[in-house]
Amino acid sequence: TDIASAIGLHQLRRAEAMRRRREEIASIYAERLAGVDEIELPAVVGDPRLADVEHAWHLFQIRLREGALAIDRDAFLDALRARGVGYSVHWRPLHLHPYWSETFGWRPEHLPTASAVWCRTVTLPLFPTMRGDEIDRVVDAVTDLCRRHRRPVAAGV
Repeated sequence: TDIASAIGLHQLRRAEAMRRRREEIASIYAERLAGVDEIELPAVVGDPRLADVEHAWHLFQIRLREGALAIDRDAFLDALRARGVGYSVHWRPLHLHPYWSETFGWRPEHLPTASAVWCRTVTLPLFPTMRGDEIDRVVDAVTDLCRRHRRPVAAGV
């Protein structure tokens, strides 16, 4: 529509500045969450092969490391919400959408890798107008939840 076009043209003038701010926030997340062993950061973080890639940083997804926490993703998300941290869960694999499972009988075990990754993925808040205290709240919540719910490592392992 004409209205959507007018809004879009205005947004285009700010697109690069917004991308740079998201990149800055992603860098802060990556730096401050790097020592949290219970999560995996986005693959692009710190990969020298991708040094010349300009990432859009429209999402910052972490993965809960399999077996590292005594709670599952849903409990982790509930705990984030209780701390006032918004989150998203993106990219539900198609075979887990009701249409595909009901129509064709697809089950998680049919695509085990996609199912397993999706069950561990959390999208942290990332938007250009995030303030420092909001970033701190996200980092502190993730770090504290991982510390509190860390699964003890068995002796000799």
